[in-house]
Amino acid sequence: MQPDSQNVLIYEKKGEGGAVSLTEFEKISGAAFVPKLQFDRWDIFHALVKKMGKLQRKEKLSRQQVWFGRYFQKEIEQGYLPAVSIRWIDEEIGWGVFAEKTFEKFEFIAEYAGVLRKKRRSDRKNNYCFEYLYAPGIHSPYTIDAQDQSGIARFINHSAPSNLDSALASCQGVNHVVLFTKEIVAKGTQLTYDYGPTYWSKRDAPRPL
Repeated sequence: MQPDSQNVLIYEKKGEGGAVSLTEFEKISGAAFVPKLQFDRWDIFHALVKKMGKLQRKEKLSRQQVWFGRYFQKEIEQGYLPAVSIRWIDEEIGWGVFAEKTFEKFEFIAEYAGVLRKKRRSDRKNNYCFEYLYAPGIHSPYTIDAQDQSGIARFINHSAPSNLDSALASCQGVNHVVLFTKEIVAKGTQLTYDYGPTYWSKRDAPRPL
């Protein structure tokens, strides 16, 4: 199914499934659906753009993050939704994201969307926070919180090995975390990426998919 603004997701639970609207899915998942990065406050946005501009002038941004920003600029700016479905798997795993067409290598799947805000001590208990970097190895005081507002990436499960890669992409003075295919992914396949050892250091190991 090619998603659109009215009916982009598939909901299947305990054998009873079917297409549902975004509004219905938001009620089911408990999170507002946003395909693009959101900002907790406008002063954070302005401070971020200023900091990123300074790092760019000092040539501190990596070539890779600049390249990814240019390569996926259209998808990032438009909040592109690919041909995928979000499906309920079971009570232990929860949701998963599945290809509704065959994807070629290096196709954009999603931005890790949520609210960009300052880090909190309580974030250790939030499974949906993604560390926000200015550049590889250059940390920031911010995190992307996808607990209450999120896009497709929130529902993509961990796997090692995986069929998706993540990258930092600088676009219009702001960094974005993008997920893209690292191999051909056949229609019907679950999309996954490796959350990394830091995520699992204080969590139980996941069940293999």
